[in-house]
Amino acid sequence: MDSSFRFSEREQSTALIIIFPLGVSGLFNADVHGLVRDVEKHLEGVYVTYALSSGASPNVRDAINAARFLGCESAVVVQTVESDGTRTVDVASGGDWLLPSSSVHGEFDASAIVDAYVSALSDAGIAA
Repeated sequence: MDSSFRFSEREQSTALIIIFPLGVSGLFNADVHGLVRDVEKHLEGVYVTYALSSGASPNVRDAINAARFLGCESAVVVQTVESDGTRTVDVASGGDWLLPSSSVHGEFDASAIVDAYVSALSDAGIAA
């Protein structure tokens, strides 16, 4: 095969994974999907998805696999609450990992999540 098969016309090399707290269900949740779409509008060219901290689907591994499937080379994980729930991802699966992940404190909305994403990218630049 001479070229890669692309599912999207726009290039997406970075993903943002929003982790929702316990008690939030994602399947058919209009608020969750609306927030994800709103964040994606603010971050043009970034694939935005979510995971549930309860371990229900989609979990962090599902979200990372979706990002990889779409061709994302990196992902920023933003937690909406302080939690060690993301540590269950198998870090031996390859790739570089920057710890700790970024968190949103207090009330979370699209702008707070975008700020946490930008802050995580800034921290990654300093760490490199």
